[in-house]
Amino acid sequence: MTGEGTSPVARSLRPVSGGDVVSAGWAGNAVPDVNWSGSGVLQVPAPLAAVLPRHGLARGSVVSLQGQGSSSLLFALLSGPRSSWSALVGMPDIGMLAASEFGIDLDRVVLVPEPGPDVLQVLSILVDGVDMVAVTLPPRARPGPGRLRVITGRLRQRGAVLLSVGSWPGADLVLTSRWQGWAGLGQGHGRLRERELVVDVSGRGEAAGRVRHTALVLHSQRTAVQIAQGAVRSADYAGVAPSLLPPVAEVG
Repeated sequence: MTGEGTSPVARSLRPVSGGDVVSAGWAGNAVPDVNWSGSGVLQVPAPLAAVLPRHGLARGSVVSLQGQGSSSLLFALLSGPRSSWSALVGMPDIGMLAASEFGIDLDRVVLVPEPGPDVLQVLSILVDGVDMVAVTLPPRARPGPGRLRVITGRLRQRGAVLLSVGSWPGADLVLTSRWQGWAGLGQGHGRLRERELVVDVSGRGEAAGRVRHTALVLHSQRTAVQIAQGAVRSADYAGVAPSLLPPVAEVG
C-alpha cells in the first residue's frame, strides 16, 4: 500500500459512522489507498497456509471466524501479511496488547470500536483504504441480499479481505476453531506457556467438498507469541473449559 495525504477513508469515516474512530498509528489523515497490483493472496501463518485452498487469504473474499479462540485466530490471520493495513470494527473490548504480541504492527491498524447505526456503510468505506477489515456485527446489522452484493463487489474491486467474527451469509471460507489443550501449568501452578488451537476449514468454491483441519501451537514468550504447527488429536481438557482461559499472549 502506498500513498500520502488524506485518503478517502480519512475524509469519509467521521461523517458516515456517527461513532468514534481511533487508531494506534493513524492520526486521522494518513491512511493510504489500497494498491494490490501484486499478489492476489494475503500471507497467513504456515499451519493455516497448509490447509487453505490458495495457501493464503484470497483478496476480495469473505472469511467467517467461528468457535472458541476466534480472537486468537483473528490475530494470527492479521499477523500474516507484512506492511499491510487492517481495521477492527465493532470490537470495543479487543486486546491490542495481545495483537501486538502476535506481531501485528499497531501503526497500521485502524480501530472503529463504535461504528454507529450503519456498520455496513462503514465497512464499504474502509475497504477503500485497508487490506483487511475485521468486524463483529450486531444482530440488527445482518446484511440482506442487496447489501451483500454491494459489499462483496466492493471487496473484489478493491482487493480487500473481510474477516467476520461470527457468521456471514455466503462466506467464501468458514474457519471454525476450538481449544485442544495447553502446557505449562504443572500440578495446579506455573505459567501458561502454550495453547493449541485446532482450526477446521470449510466453505464454498475452492473450499467446497471437504473439511480440512490444522492445529496451531501458540507459544507465549511474555512479550511475543510464536505460531507453530501442532497435531490434531482428541482433546483432553481435564475438566477445565479452555474457553474460560484468556488469550495466551495476555497470560502473565
